[in-house]
Amino acid sequence: MRAPSLRLSELLRASASKSAPVELLLDSWSQVEDAVLADTGHAREDFDAASSALPPIAGAISDRRALATAVLTVAGQVCFADAAYRELFPDVADLRPLLKRARREGPVVSLVEGVAAAAFTAWIGDAEAAARWPLDPEAKAALAAGPDRLVVVVGAPSRSSELARRAARVLDLTALEARLAEALMFAPNLEVAAADAGVGRETARDALRRINAKAGVRRTPELIGRLIGVMCVAQANGEDDEALSETAFGLTPAEARVGAQIARGLTAPETAQALGLSPETVKTHMKAVLNKTGAKGAKDFARLLGEARELVAVASASESVFGEQEGGGRLRVISSLDGARRIALIDYGPYDAQPVLVFHGAAAGRRLPDGVRQAMIAAGLRPIVVQRPGFGLTDPTGGDYPATAAADMAAVIERLRLRKIHVLARDTGTPTALAFAHAYPDLLDRMVLMNPHPPMYLEDQRTTFVASVQRHLLRNPDLVVTFAEFLRRQATTRLLERILFKALEADTDLRALEDPAVRQFLIRDIQAMCARSVYGFAAEHAVYANDWRPAPASTRHTGWIVAQSTGLTGHVDPAWIGVRDLRIVELPGAGVLPQFTHPTLLAGLFG
Repeated sequence: MRAPSLRLSELLRASASKSAPVELLLDSWSQVEDAVLADTGHAREDFDAASSALPPIAGAISDRRALATAVLTVAGQVCFADAAYRELFPDVADLRPLLKRARREGPVVSLVEGVAAAAFTAWIGDAEAAARWPLDPEAKAALAAGPDRLVVVVGAPSRSSELARRAARVLDLTALEARLAEALMFAPNLEVAAADAGVGRETARDALRRINAKAGVRRTPELIGRLIGVMCVAQANGEDDEALSETAFGLTPAEARVGAQIARGLTAPETAQALGLSPETVKTHMKAVLNKTGAKGAKDFARLLGEARELVAVASASESVFGEQEGGGRLRVISSLDGARRIALIDYGPYDAQPVLVFHGAAAGRRLPDGVRQAMIAAGLRPIVVQRPGFGLTDPTGGDYPATAAADMAAVIERLRLRKIHVLARDTGTPTALAFAHAYPDLLDRMVLMNPHPPMYLEDQRTTFVASVQRHLLRNPDLVVTFAEFLRRQATTRLLERILFKALEADTDLRALEDPAVRQFLIRDIQAMCARSVYGFAAEHAVYANDWRPAPASTRHTGWIVAQSTGLTGHVDPAWIGVRDLRIVELPGAGVLPQFTHPTLLAGLFG
């Protein structure tokens, strides 16, 4: 007689390391599988409980230019300061109360006053707390050179002209609009910002309307928050703004709620209606918010809150990664056709070539490896990677996921002034690709589906570890969000390396993973794609779990290609796609990483 299965909570306690319970899945998946099958309801509770004990973000990526760093003694003596810190604090700032508090209580996140009496958010901690921060060698040496020394890290992306220029490129601002947007960061009003940008008031007013339209916002505080998010690569999603305002800024709960609404772009009357308050109460609370934070107005508070949000996200992660944005291509953020949502994409150019929308996978593929990018450009193509709803910087959506994702593709075509596009879609992005072909047949030229994931009513014959996990998620859709969040909070470099080697089985994939540059590319890509939330992953899997079936293809669509990696098992006959003259092309020896291992073959599919 078989012994009863252990409950998942017991397995997590007994078998998983305290800091990384996800290792249980990698080492003892069969036991986890039995536990989930035996008691799915409790499995969800167990994954929730395990997630709640983990840091909110596993691997947080921050652009080094968004931060200023120093090492100080408890008495306030500066032992080391980088150029950004010296620019923020040209005179010695009196941080002694915060330094003493951090020495006594542990890491502190609080407001500090910098140049021109501007407020910024700082993280202060001792050598032990700062051990996971990737400090410069000079900062590490200063920290180790004596006792009672602490690290001060200030979040100040708004002070970086380089990051401001990058944000302007992301939003496709003109030179005039870019100057005005940067000036608005610290100018008390539009008139002063116009003077700083070298334009008249009416010119500035017209330019601001265009900037807001491009950014998909209504008011300047929301614009400032959008700019800060782009500058910081948007690690945080703003769901905890009220709690952050209480702990870091010392606001009351009521003040924090009002401040968060105003920072999101609501007017005082709209905030009053949203919170059930009188307009006079809202004004009173907002006056207190400005007094306590030193912010010079609603948009300055939005800047401060955005910077604090990003700094706290990096500070609370189990692994922090500093660096500058890599990978080539031009990041763009555009608005949806109805203007209600933002859509992120990376455009690799050249602008006069045939555009091909390249799909990312369920957790990676936000960026293109150099090999496939170069092969596509050499083939006369313009690869554009569009982040689907809930992935990366693209806003989530409710309702019909494939339909909204397809409409996002149509918005990209319109905003970039394209005519017809090719599509290279992969695995669980298949429903979106087919929804686009059904709804916008006149915009589609050639469709290539790479290892398309079939509907649930067809038998899944794959035998891999990933396929087994995926089958459980699709059969128990209530587990998808919980399980994805459980994984997201543990996506550190070390664990992602283990997961990649466990998940990939094709020889070509494993050989590619042996290259440290390929591993780092994939790991940073996964961390950036899933840093904000698991919505995209969960929503796409829910499409399958809810018995998705493709809509009838247009009779105009012929000659589509299904590219199948021969290094993967269990391919389903693609006749279910329902397109005439469907052609199957094999990628010999390929696994799930043909963008690394077979770049020329992929580009040649559009010849």
